[in-house]
Amino acid sequence: MGLITQFIQDTGEGRYICFKTKKLALDTTVSDTITYDDKSASKAKSSRFAETDDSRVDTVRISNNLLKVKKPIFSYFLDGSRHVYKIDDIAIGKSIYPFLAGQIIVGCCYREDRDKFHRYAINHQLVLALPIAFNTDDDPNFRKYYLNLVNEEIRNLKFVSERGIKFNNLLLYKTDGGDANESDKDKFKNRAVAIIQSEMTDDEQRLVAKLCSENLLDDDNFLLKDGSIEYNPRFSNLSDSEWQLMRSNYQHVVGVSKSFDPDLLPNYRGNRLSRTICELKPFERTKAYRYLSEHSGREFAVWYVRIRNSNFRETNFSDVVKCEMVLSNEGDYISTDLIDTISANIIREAYPVCFGKDTRWANHLYPVYLTETFCKANYLNDDIFLNLF
Repeated sequence: MGLITQFIQDTGEGRYICFKTKKLALDTTVSDTITYDDKSASKAKSSRFAETDDSRVDTVRISNNLLKVKKPIFSYFLDGSRHVYKIDDIAIGKSIYPFLAGQIIVGCCYREDRDKFHRYAINHQLVLALPIAFNTDDDPNFRKYYLNLVNEEIRNLKFVSERGIKFNNLLLYKTDGGDANESDKDKFKNRAVAIIQSEMTDDEQRLVAKLCSENLLDDDNFLLKDGSIEYNPRFSNLSDSEWQLMRSNYQHVVGVSKSFDPDLLPNYRGNRLSRTICELKPFERTKAYRYLSEHSGREFAVWYVRIRNSNFRETNFSDVVKCEMVLSNEGDYISTDLIDTISANIIREAYPVCFGKDTRWANHLYPVYLTETFCKANYLNDDIFLNLF
């Protein structure tokens, strides 16, 4: 039995029994995709425009003049990722639960000019995910206290002291309710993964809040965030007040997704957008439509851009990205000129090309690729991480 699992069992005084099951890196051994961060397809029969130009057309061509713009509008680039591991099965009382752990990395890079790319901030968290029943005494200070005990237990290991390794959070996932058709094994594992994912997205929001508190985002300095900005408060470890405050920081943030559901929205005619997206010509975008999040009740502007002029695409969606912005208040619009400017800048960010470096190269924006690479370089090796347990 490994160091931390043995420590958990020994300090539990009979309350916890670890089963010495095989340790697995879930990201590479099983499919652990969960639907908590996915957008739900709009139920509206047709969509309303989210931009000021309400011309009833399907697509908009980005002008050559905009594509030649010299000063990029995007100065900051943010990416979050996590690695999740199944550590053991643990018996608490009469029930058996999965014990998971994770590495969470959220990083942000900034660009002084086209050729100077720097680190702004990186947050690398090591977390434990255990069932809420692990806190057998229902002590509100238990998580912090127990985390200190774990870090004290491992601190004398040579590779821990050399690398400054410590665990930053003990996350307790809920075990009541849920889908009656889902096995407890899958249900609890999914909840453990979900709470780790939630901590990652909360970290993303904290980093955006830091940028805003330092007055670094404005009309000339936008943040491009890799992935959706439709965070779900149901899957957040933030308090309600913290979550609402965080969401007010997104006026100068654009979320760009490399993969997406093309049937998310209907167009103004009531037809799903998938055909329009499929038929986009190079450097064209769809109109920007309103999307109402059923999770948060917030409205988003959503549009799609084909970012490359290439005949070598794997599918008709291979070089299309989905763009999102928050509509601050109900009934707001985003200036069509701003959407065109953002779209032109996103097209420009597709070059140079990281062909061959990533299977999703056709959808990649190069600064996002650099930020992803920077973040992933900070992961602990899986073997080193698992040797802690």
